[in-house]
Parts: sequence; C-alpha cells; structure tokens
Amino acid sequence: MMITREFLAQYVYLDSYIKSIRRRLKYFENHPVLSEHGVVSGSMRVFPYAQCHFVVSAPNVKSDEERKKIVNQLIIDLKGNEQLYEDMKLDIEIFIEGLDKIEDKAIMRLKYIDKWTDERIGAELGYDRSTISKKIDKIIGKNEVSHNSHS
Repeated sequence: MMITREFLAQYVYLDSYIKSIRRRLKYFENHPVLSEHGVVSGSMRVFPYAQCHFVVSAPNVKSDEERKKIVNQLIIDLKGNEQLYEDMKLDIEIFIEGLDKIEDKAIMRLKYIDKWTDERIGAELGYDRSTISKKIDKIIGKNEVSHNSHS
C-alpha cells in the first residue's frame, strides 16, 4: 500500500470534515423549525360584539422542506465520508503493520490512529515535537522511495 503525505493529509482533513458535518447535524437537532405567527383581529360571536386579538402560528412549510433536504444531504455526506475515512484508516493500519521498526509503528499509530499531537507523542517516547515530525517525514519518505524504486 502506497501511503503518501497527500494521502495522510487528506485523511486528517476528512476527519475534520466529518466532525464539521456532525456539528451541523447537531445544530439542526438542537434548533427546531421556527414557526411564524401573527396577530389577527376579530370579534366575539355573541352580542356584544367586542373586538378581540388572536395569535395565530404555524411552521414555515418552505423552510421545513428546505431544512429536511439539507439534513438528508448531510446524512448522506456523513455516511459516505465515514466509509471513506474507515477505508483510509484501514489502509494506514495495514501500512503501519508492514513497518520494520517497532518505534516507527508506535509513532505512526499514535499519530494517525490515536490522533495524538507530535508534542504528546514526543513526551511519551522521550523526544521533542520536531524530532517526532522528522521521524514521521522519514518513515513516509522511505515508503515513497521504496514504492517508486519497485515501480
């Protein structure tokens, strides 16, 4: 499996995009359709005919239909992107299992599967952030070079 910097960047972006879709869906769940209302004047049916004011309200049908379309599209987008994300994650896990060094496996797993920051990985493994970043670049670079030499 060819794992490139672009592939990993897209994987990280996709995770962020999925979270964004979930936030939007949650917004729609927490903010129901607003109804429109107004005051109507009328009078009592019996004598004496006194003027009265009635408040009338109903949901805005057009905005409700648009809202349902948006929510349905978000659900479709979420499911499709979650499936793509899981497929990409599986490719990354397969790539990690194929690495030779245990340290490389640990770094890549913490970074891309467990979603740790470079700082946190460094603290765990006794390196600084920049060393972790360089190690990740080296691991990915080695994969790209070995893949290109086999092509």
